[in-house]
Amino acid sequence: MTTTPTNPGWRIQLAIHRAVRRDISRLAAALGGGGDVPVEAVRAYWAVTAAQLHHHHELEDTVISPLMAERLGDRVEPLLTRNLHEHEVMAETMDEFDSALAASDVTAAGAALARMQRAVEAHLAAEEADLLPLIPEAFTPDDIAYFQAESTKTNTASAFLPWMLDDAAPDEDFAFFTARMPAPVVAQLESDWMPERRMTIEAVCRTGSVVAL
Repeated sequence: MTTTPTNPGWRIQLAIHRAVRRDISRLAAALGGGGDVPVEAVRAYWAVTAAQLHHHHELEDTVISPLMAERLGDRVEPLLTRNLHEHEVMAETMDEFDSALAASDVTAAGAALARMQRAVEAHLAAEEADLLPLIPEAFTPDDIAYFQAESTKTNTASAFLPWMLDDAAPDEDFAFFTARMPAPVVAQLESDWMPERRMTIEAVCRTGSVVAL
């Protein structure tokens, strides 16, 4: 299990990684639990995950990685090249999963999800081992604020926050992300966005309760 360093850029990355692992675990449980698989609910749940993953990788590839390359030079180039390749591999496995779900082929979807899970975990583990530790050296607090501002241009708070901070998120993540939010945004998160998120979780878990996997 990864820990959460105090650097804000590192904390944000690890929180996103936790959310991705959580979602893949829930999807695997939904597809492998036996009985009737809630395919429509899986599709709806996966659509949110896929959108967040694609957005996160695009931001890394077009904004974060180029600045890290500029700041740290040749010593980070092999790591960023590997990272970009891993993003491409993950995108391929995500497309396979999409296709299987579109065809309502539960067996193929389960196999595609297993391949995707292996690709995702290999990528996250490698990134946590050698790229995330470079964040404090590469980026200033102003850089992190800039990344967040760029992210929100194409990924609204109403989409990102309930996905990131659903009921499986650690309390420290909720506190970290909401600490500097305007009070009306926090209120809307708790009163509107989180209840909507819980409905998608309940549907995909088929138990009528929020399951933290």
